[in-house]
Amino acid sequence: MVQIVFIAAISINAQSHTVGNNLFPDSFNYHYELEKYPAKAAKKTAEVGKINFIKKNIKYSDHLFEASSFRIPLIADNFQLDELIREGKLVEVPEEGDGYIIQKLTHSHPVLITEAYDALKEITDLFFERTSKKLSISSLTRTEKSQNRLRRVNSNAAKGDSSHTYGAAFDISYSQYNGVRGRNLKYERILEQILDKMVTDGKIYYIKEKRQPCFHVTIRNQNLNFPADYPVEDFLEFLTETGIHIH
Repeated sequence: MVQIVFIAAISINAQSHTVGNNLFPDSFNYHYELEKYPAKAAKKTAEVGKINFIKKNIKYSDHLFEASSFRIPLIADNFQLDELIREGKLVEVPEEGDGYIIQKLTHSHPVLITEAYDALKEITDLFFERTSKKLSISSLTRTEKSQNRLRRVNSNAAKGDSSHTYGAAFDISYSQYNGVRGRNLKYERILEQILDKMVTDGKIYYIKEKRQPCFHVTIRNQNLNFPADYPVEDFLEFLTETGIHIH
């Protein structure tokens, strides 16, 4: 039997701090001895003894939590977008890379935070290595104004905040390869395998959208530590899923 031993004290009061729009109690204190634990919920990074928290049921609020944790504000309009580019907080994404082609963009801009751009290249390079085909990127960073416009024509567009408006998300079409339209179930499965592996590695979350055939990919923040930087609800969910008891 594999197990992890936690020694934890939890108390919640009115004082809190935020990452993005998420609240965390200042008085949530914990100490843990990282030994062995269920692989399905977390895994040990040997170098630093860090828990890679992998949720069983990923909700869109989890996408927003990760996207907002990079300290990029919700991007209101093109003026703010341009300012973030000048400050080096957003990087421009070339129209074509080794493993991808950006479609004609109508509601987004070809910029991302560095971490998201790195993930985009990793996914598309791995896909190209296995298929010799370039993936099609259908959406990148949106402003709140462009997100509101998109909602009128695309029911997939998130109501409320979107991880796209933090520069931490992009969409990959699964109905277009090498710039040519057409579903290919073999390529679709390969892409999904690559994405699943990156979820397991704690690098991304993704949603397979149906009406607009694309994978919505949100980057996870590798600088966050579990459970200290996550909502208490996630810690309690982790304990429930793994059957761990606090002593």
